[in-house]
Amino acid sequence: MQPHKLFYSVSFLQFFMSEITGTTLILFLLAKGLSLQSANFLLVVFFVSIFLFEIPTGAIVDKYGRKISVILGLCCFLLYSVLFVWTDHIGVLVFAQVFGGLAICLQSGSLESWVVENSDKPMEVLFTTSNSIQYISGFICGLLGAFLATFNYSLPWAASILSIIVCIFLCFFYMDEENIAHRKTSTTRIKTIIGESVRIGFENKSIWIVFMIGLFISFSNSGNTFQQPRLVGLSEQGIWIMGFIKAGYSLCMTFGSYLVRKLGARYRDVHILMYACGMIGIWLILAGAFNTFYPVLLTFLIYEIGRGMYPVAKQIFLNKRISNEYRSTLLSLDSAISQLGMCVGLIVTGIISRNFTDLSSDQTPIQISWVMCGGIALIPIILLFYVNRVSGKSNSWKGKETKQNV
Repeated sequence: MQPHKLFYSVSFLQFFMSEITGTTLILFLLAKGLSLQSANFLLVVFFVSIFLFEIPTGAIVDKYGRKISVILGLCCFLLYSVLFVWTDHIGVLVFAQVFGGLAICLQSGSLESWVVENSDKPMEVLFTTSNSIQYISGFICGLLGAFLATFNYSLPWAASILSIIVCIFLCFFYMDEENIAHRKTSTTRIKTIIGESVRIGFENKSIWIVFMIGLFISFSNSGNTFQQPRLVGLSEQGIWIMGFIKAGYSLCMTFGSYLVRKLGARYRDVHILMYACGMIGIWLILAGAFNTFYPVLLTFLIYEIGRGMYPVAKQIFLNKRISNEYRSTLLSLDSAISQLGMCVGLIVTGIISRNFTDLSSDQTPIQISWVMCGGIALIPIILLFYVNRVSGKSNSWKGKETKQNV
């Protein structure tokens, strides 16, 4: 199987296995007897685990290879899924979240690094296509996940477990890796890889500013965990409505990913990233300001177009500025910093919404959270403006120097 085709297949399955349960995850936790604050606490454990494991696992990937990391990550996700669906005990759920975080760490950057190094397709094509495929997966998950959950909340998890097994099979038999012998015999230590990656990341202004952008956008995305109780509560319909909403915003995210490819022909990557952050911030503020179903739904769907643009624009911007030698570790460092933003956001929004316990609760805490998160998402535009300005001055200086030399 060609590398890009395997990449697209695994991307679809990875998104499927998480999103089919994510469609009704918060409702599932509320059904287990947890409040929104408790549900946010579990998510904090998940993202703290990612923060702690990201950089060490990224260095291991750069040292020992991408394939083994992807497969181990899938196995951890399988254990997480089995534990999560099996128990209602908060202690076991916390334990499961740790394995879920480890699974994300082992996979994040590994598959992305592997395809960049093994495929001859341009990055713009690889990442826009894979993200579009993921959002199509989300469309399917929205309808199927909500449909299965109407019968039993555990059924989406069974479908997720099946997709994990299929994904492990594909990676084990079809994921070929170049230069693996060279990596294993290299005298470079994992500690050195981590140190060099951190140094490179923070010495390059464009890279560390992207790290900071990830911090703010992840904080902003923490408010997105309230989409299920907000939209289902406002609609006054059953769980089934969330399936159609999920399908709708998956299509919007697909359009956002496609939009990046079109804009890439006319605008610089830094400008596209600015547009994505603006879309996220402005439309989330509006979705929080309204409090009737259809206006909230419309503004939320437009917000999801921005969310579809952001990861693709960020992947292109970041991967163009890092080398293969430290690619996985730098991507893991970026992910770790982003998880920190998510953790802080979940704690803050969890405190704000601590009195929201069921779908009949007052929506004001969620509104406050969304407006605040939308405002946070606009901060990266200032940072990107700085990057663009510094880059412009640098290019201008180089141009003058060239003319003088001539």
